[in-house]
Amino acid sequence: MTRIRILSLLTCVLFVLYARAQTSLDKAQLKNLRGSMVSFSSLTQKDTLILVCFWSTSSDESVSELNAINANYEKWKRAVPFHMMAVSADEGMDANKVRPYVNMNGWKFDVFTDVNGDLRTALNSKAIPQTIILKDGKVLFLQSGFSSGGEHFLLEKLKALAAGKS
Repeated sequence: MTRIRILSLLTCVLFVLYARAQTSLDKAQLKNLRGSMVSFSSLTQKDTLILVCFWSTSSDESVSELNAINANYEKWKRAVPFHMMAVSADEGMDANKVRPYVNMNGWKFDVFTDVNGDLRTALNSKAIPQTIILKDGKVLFLQSGFSSGGEHFLLEKLKALAAGKS
């Protein structure tokens, strides 16, 4: 095969994979704290940075990350335009712990439960905690794990991406 044919074939394969991922992202359903199912696509706006933090009530590391972000959330919102959503991976009876965790910690950002794993599957998320920054359905940044102070790096990454840098 010639190089042009190989490049054409690779381009087609990548397009199909992107289209499939985009479709599954559009179809992803989340449960809000009031118990209603909402589509991920209805929660996002075009040309907006979306910060998605996957967490679990059984992961102290993920709760620490969300508490660190919450402590600075209002300042972050003034510094860079973005939409944040904490998405719990808790299932079954553990999903009932999400709302009390949110209330106990006083989180100011939107919190959802990925009860069917739709969003985690669409974004190929395997780790907890895992932080993903999206724009127009494309993953711009992915980070697994959290250590104290890591929230400052995350803010700098948001600022850089908002300025068009990577």
